Amino acid sequence: MELALASVVLLLLLMGIVDFGLLFSDRLAMSNAARGGARWASKHPTSWSSASSPDSNTIEGQVQAAGGVVSVPNDDSHLAIAYYDVTSGTPVLCGTYNATSSSFVAATGYTQSTCVIPGTMVQVTITYTYPLLTPVLASLYPGGVTVSASAAFVEET
Repeated sequence: MELALASVVLLLLLMGIVDFGLLFSDRLAMSNAARGGARWASKHPTSWSSASSPDSNTIEGQVQAAGGVVSVPNDDSHLAIAYYDVTSGTPVLCGTYNATSSSFVAATGYTQSTCVIPGTMVQVTITYTYPLLTPVLASLYPGGVTVSASAAFVEET
């Protein structure tokens, strides 16, 4: 009887450990994907794609290739590309790429030609929802756990 009760608790604990390990692994994959996309964007700042399966010679394609086992949908709620003017010493958002309209959206006072230039910082942010596998944890977080990663590099070209 004691073994039956203890084994249920131990099984739930083991499943929670596995869930946490997979969540941590996905977080590392997201960090790697954001870094890969931002690094590519620093060399190719306008290589955007709004395709659901973007080519590997685009920022979004680099993110998906570096993401490993985690599939990052190519839309504005999961993958954000932002550009910051850093000439004043503090980063000021000067524009973003919008996958929905498949175009660059400049902030007030900026244009694409004044924002996407060498010396500007480009930031790639990825948001992913990890679906929990353990039934107890999944009931506590029915929508999953949101994992976010971000990386930024200065444009070189």
